[in-house]
Amino acid sequence: MWSTVRRAVHRIERRRGAVLVAVLALTTAFRLPYLWAPLSSDEGGFLLVAHQWGTTDGSLYGNQWVDRPPGLILLFGFADLLSGSLGDRVALRLVALVLALVAVAAAWYAGRAVGGTRGALAAALVMCAVTSTPAFSGPRMATVFPAVVFAAVTVALALAAAYEVTSPRVRAALAAGAGVTGVVAVLMKQNVVDGLVFAAVLWALSGRRGWKLAAAGAAGASLPLLATLVWAVTGPGLGGFWEAMYGFREQAAEVIISSSSVAPELRMRLFVLALVGTGAFLLGVLTVWGAVRERRRPVAVATLAVLACAVVGIVGGGSWWRHYALQLALPLALGAALAVRSGLLRTTRVAVALALVATFVAVAWRTPAALEGRPTSGTAVGEWIGERTEPGDAGLVAYGSPQVLRVAGLFAPYPYSWSLPVRVLDPDLDEMTALLAGPEAPEWLVEMGSFTWWGIDTDAFNRVVATRYREVADVCGHRVYLRSDVERDVGSGTSWCPALYGRTTPGS
Repeated sequence: MWSTVRRAVHRIERRRGAVLVAVLALTTAFRLPYLWAPLSSDEGGFLLVAHQWGTTDGSLYGNQWVDRPPGLILLFGFADLLSGSLGDRVALRLVALVLALVAVAAAWYAGRAVGGTRGALAAALVMCAVTSTPAFSGPRMATVFPAVVFAAVTVALALAAAYEVTSPRVRAALAAGAGVTGVVAVLMKQNVVDGLVFAAVLWALSGRRGWKLAAAGAAGASLPLLATLVWAVTGPGLGGFWEAMYGFREQAAEVIISSSSVAPELRMRLFVLALVGTGAFLLGVLTVWGAVRERRRPVAVATLAVLACAVVGIVGGGSWWRHYALQLALPLALGAALAVRSGLLRTTRVAVALALVATFVAVAWRTPAALEGRPTSGTAVGEWIGERTEPGDAGLVAYGSPQVLRVAGLFAPYPYSWSLPVRVLDPDLDEMTALLAGPEAPEWLVEMGSFTWWGIDTDAFNRVVATRYREVADVCGHRVYLRSDVERDVGSGTSWCPALYGRTTPGS
């Protein structure tokens, strides 16, 4: 039996184009059920920011402020355009699917440059498994994912320029392309410098040819960098842009550290369990093992550098959200190819197979709930409000959960639609209270959990809520308020909650 399996594996590994197509098809199959899954907080929030960017002013992206680069907002803006005909869920997940296919193809070509045909297959399967597992929010458009995709393309181009092309002009063009995509990755997520680090280390250790490639790469990198600087100078200002991208993180770290450590510690434990359960931890061990065995090769050093970047990015964030683990997909894919090259073929097969099985089980487990199209408690609030709004209505969610506003179709007048910017930039709720008390006060106010979260509510905030708003509904435990001078058909004493995503009974 085992000899038959081995022969089948050998035949599969020898097939090239057909096997790549099969891995792309597997990636598609893993993601298709999630076309109808409810929007996450980040998905709905960035669609909201992108939609308002071109129609408002006063902050970084129109009237909205987020600590993310403009490339990510442009990508969500493209999904926002598609959502008019496809709906938010399908439009965003189709964009994510296309990105996933690009990432798998890039991993394939990078793996082939590192470990031949078998290395290509191992790298592509690892990229497929790690970026598709629901344990890391893979089938959704996690905000780190687009950056990982462009970093993977950067690595593939850098390897092709260094090892697979003989024409100097083509090598220079590929290196320049790597510079472009490496910077684009940073413009998707500011800490994902993985592609640029890989290219720099690889070329620095590749002799005179490497330095020529580095020069071409720097020329390519200057193009998106220059475009971004022009936008920043003519728009929000270079200082404000830099503060949002990097200065804010220092302030945010202080706030996270000074607040309760219970939630981050719990998320850290779940993060570690997810690494083990998905097989990512085993793939990480394999990556280090293979890189050490191939330590004399520039690609091994570059792979370890990328793995270090990913670990620093995950740990440095301090929040331990599981989708941060997607940043590991690239070094783990490269590590699988390195392990094949170093002679660890059987171990690599086992590690890759376990990761694929874990992803299959996770996807199969969540598929029925995803296909039902049920809302989460947050999107349920948005659906309830959306059925009762009038054109031009605005809303505020205290605190965070911007998907409520997107699903409800409400305008967001308050600049900080996520909870961390509120806690860092408006900790005394001065801006929020002024908005609620002023002439532009939103019609709708949603209490997600409790106004007393993190102890940032103030007497002034509580007074304005009590005097200007009335509670009109409790939706899945979230209280909904309507401005006192506004009339909408909301009924009386409404308490409602449908069957929720991932649950078999209605929420209480």
